[in-house]
Amino acid sequence: MAKVYWTDKDAIAVADLSGDNVTLSGPSAGTLSLHCSRHDSPFVSIDNGVNNADSIRIETGMLESPVIPPEFHEALTYKAIAHGYEKAPDGLQQAQYFHEKFDQAIKDGMREANSHKSEETSVVIQGRDF
Repeated sequence: MAKVYWTDKDAIAVADLSGDNVTLSGPSAGTLSLHCSRHDSPFVSIDNGVNNADSIRIETGMLESPVIPPEFHEALTYKAIAHGYEKAPDGLQQAQYFHEKFDQAIKDGMREANSHKSEETSVVIQGRDF
């Protein structure tokens, strides 16, 4: 049986799909791992960004900080500096150096993200009977 999922009323529903691809039944016992990622809102030229009706940031103003933790802000400069050096004919060695620093910062960020030490509100999925 294949596992299927869908979202409904701010909840995630999980079920087993039968071999005929028509019948759904309650999920069998086991472990369900859910991996999520978050993309930050784009920067806009105005000072303050915009939130939607649910208070979710959809634009980040120039006077606001992104969701990226402060210890990883410098990683963005590594990537920008690397791109700048790539434009100079004699800057490829320096570009490689800053690409390596950026790649290491990404690895550190992934390790931090997988440590479950987020400063943001945790998401709790509550079971519901349907």
